[in-house]
Amino acid sequence: MSLEQDVVCPRCGAAIDPRAQAIVCPRCPQEYGRVGPIPVLLPRPGDQVRLWRQQLGLLVLRGQEMQASLTAQSDGAGLLPASRARLKAMAEGARNQLADIVARMSSALGGPLEPSENSGLPRGVVEYSYCLYRDWGWDGGAHSENEQAVDAVRGVVGACGLGRTLVVGAGGCRLAYDLHRLLGATETAVVDIDPFLFVIAEAVIRGERVRMTEAPGHVHEMTSVARPWILSASAGPLGDDVFHFFFANGMAPPFRNGTFDTVVTPWFIDQVPTDLPAFLARVRGVLKPGGRWINHGPLIYPVDAPLARCFSREEVFELASRAGFRIDKWSSQSAPHLVSPLSGRGKIEWVLTFGAVSEEK
Repeated sequence: MSLEQDVVCPRCGAAIDPRAQAIVCPRCPQEYGRVGPIPVLLPRPGDQVRLWRQQLGLLVLRGQEMQASLTAQSDGAGLLPASRARLKAMAEGARNQLADIVARMSSALGGPLEPSENSGLPRGVVEYSYCLYRDWGWDGGAHSENEQAVDAVRGVVGACGLGRTLVVGAGGCRLAYDLHRLLGATETAVVDIDPFLFVIAEAVIRGERVRMTEAPGHVHEMTSVARPWILSASAGPLGDDVFHFFFANGMAPPFRNGTFDTVVTPWFIDQVPTDLPAFLARVRGVLKPGGRWINHGPLIYPVDAPLARCFSREEVFELASRAGFRIDKWSSQSAPHLVSPLSGRGKIEWVLTFGAVSEEK
């Protein structure tokens, strides 16, 4: 039985069929549309898609402003020839980067809308686009950071296969893809609320080759102004019968209790949950008895988070124990993060990986 039969309405909890041509809850009856082929299982799906289209509109506007500024500066008087060439190349790189994103996202979302006062730029482009380059483009999709993440998870999983797996906040989806292929997942569901990562990841995992231009904001050599990458799943595509995409709230995954053997939270628990104990209760709820929660990521909390909830490793483990988990294995390491082969820039990050078993309820 496919895990798609365990999907529930995020508003009322009734069973819904995400494979239906028109996804309608039989109880509410809320309608759920799609962005591309991905179901939008959010409580107010129409409002959410409208916001994404407004964010796309704002991205277009800001991108055009950036191109105009760079072009104007390149036409200024008294510039070194090399400076003029750099500014023109940066304008072209920004233009190509925007064109690549807009072409893909307009098709999926239905085109940009005029932004509202509260639209805000999409985090998937502004903060997280480098995850897509790393996951599917750099080094032909064989970037060492991806391999290190898989090795860290493998170290806490052991010989047991993952079985039915939920990846919460999957983003660019490379870790979810690799875990599915390499660590014995039978079916994998990935959830996120950022279309600017998810739409592209879905296309790549289904077998498309997607062009995306990397255009760093700071240029130290003319050879690193911009470069188009071809994003592809070098180990081959995964079909929608075994790897399922859902736009959904990771804090309240829309699945029946006891659906999954494994829940994975990559780079998630420090950034998203404002109430970590409540989130852990939900993670335990969607797990089968004896199921596993695997976490991989740093503990970097939002700058406005109260210090009382900026938990250390020891506090996270205590909260997990109180939620009914037994920490099985764990490791931590500091390693390079998002180091671009184009610019040579990135950072060092401390990452915590652990596996926790859900004790009998």
